[in-house]
Amino acid sequence: MPSIPLLAAEFKQSIGATLNNPIDLGFEAPGVGKITIAFLASFTNKNDMQTHFLAPIGRLLQEKPDCNWETLLPVISQEGRIERESMEDAADDLLNGFAVIHLEGSARTYSFDAHQIVKQPPSAPLVERTIRGPKISLLEDINQNILMIRKQIRNRELKVEGIRIGSRSQTKIAVLYLQDVANPQIVAEVHRRLNRIEIDGIADSGYIEQMISDNHWALFPLTQSTERPDKLVAAILEGRVVIIVDSSSSAIIVPVTVNELYQSPEDYYFPFWFGVFLRIFRILGNNIAVTLPGLYIAMLGVNPALLPIKFTLATAGGRIGVALPLVVEILFMEFVVEIFREGSLRLPTPVSQTLGVASGIILGYAAVNAGIVSNITLIVSIIAAIASYSGPNYEIGLSWRILRFGLIMAGATFGLYGLTIGGLIILAHAAIQNSFGVSYLSPWAPLLPMGLIDTVFRRPLWLKRRFQIYQPIDQNRLPKKGGRGNP
Repeated sequence: MPSIPLLAAEFKQSIGATLNNPIDLGFEAPGVGKITIAFLASFTNKNDMQTHFLAPIGRLLQEKPDCNWETLLPVISQEGRIERESMEDAADDLLNGFAVIHLEGSARTYSFDAHQIVKQPPSAPLVERTIRGPKISLLEDINQNILMIRKQIRNRELKVEGIRIGSRSQTKIAVLYLQDVANPQIVAEVHRRLNRIEIDGIADSGYIEQMISDNHWALFPLTQSTERPDKLVAAILEGRVVIIVDSSSSAIIVPVTVNELYQSPEDYYFPFWFGVFLRIFRILGNNIAVTLPGLYIAMLGVNPALLPIKFTLATAGGRIGVALPLVVEILFMEFVVEIFREGSLRLPTPVSQTLGVASGIILGYAAVNAGIVSNITLIVSIIAAIASYSGPNYEIGLSWRILRFGLIMAGATFGLYGLTIGGLIILAHAAIQNSFGVSYLSPWAPLLPMGLIDTVFRRPLWLKRRFQIYQPIDQNRLPKKGGRGNP
């Protein structure tokens, strides 16, 4: 509907209410404030605004303090100029990278192209690599990260709220969610936990993750960290909440379930059965990485009678001449693998690959010849190490790397019984965890039949309803009737 004549303060209030008062909404008032320019800082190039808008308007106001549209428009760049009669259209222009100029007492506004030039071009993700999908990662600038999300969600319901944390650092934190989708109770809980943080400074988003976690002693990550903007967009569309920290190239997604930590964006970028195939082998690889060393020592060291005789004799023959007990042998290889893994992360990239491969081959061959480890132990350790990289989330992989040592000791002490009991203890520990009111094992416990569609198998994109796992207030993913994408 057409706007009525507005004063400058009324224009600010109206445009802010239409956009849900995001933290990147800014206003400039050249001269005495008769003219107001609204813009989104994540989109706007401030140098261009100064050159094409603020400076010419300032000079005009010095000559003609009582200017009108007829005298104002000729002194401003005409590139991309659009006349608007309603606040809704003006707000849509802001979401598309335009600056909006309002003249006090006027019922109309004008929009001008003011797109931001990216200061630092995004690089490809270093940890969460995919074969198909966007090859960009988050930057250390909070406005640029908000811009990446706004480019994919150009909707007025996208709420962008801000807070500063750290008595000395005053680090900017942004909270993003869809106001008509995300559960208000979860949003309120996010703000409550952020507001209660008391610390002198924030160096990275990892600080925030630890301080808002439901259980600081949990062995599993109860928040999801990512460097991929497309994962943030997908999470927001599902009704989850995103937290972006200035000077950090990783963002936080809450709530999270253990099922979510094994999903990769490319599961949904490939056709349905391709995505299912990739996810099944990813989960299978994780299970192999976690259980294979413990199962190996339980079967050979404690319960060899359960194995076929030929297999038992072959493996026992391979261990002839090995000086170390089986449990010490497998623990030794696990320690070596972990040291290699950490060392390769710190070496320069051109050196780490060559040195890692060469050292692994030479040391493995030397260890077998020296009688420190057997061939079968070396094979088990290598398979487990490679399989541990099949998961897309580094934090959950680190959790299982720690728990794998516990399963090895359980298997070495009580055999298959110990391995089973150890697995049940881990399962019980995961079952009592929550992430912002959502069960960590959802949709398995509590059982949500519809949510099981997106677990081992991949959710079909033609399914137009959001799952109840994250308790969205709007389960329908179809556009609203009569809408253009913005309500």
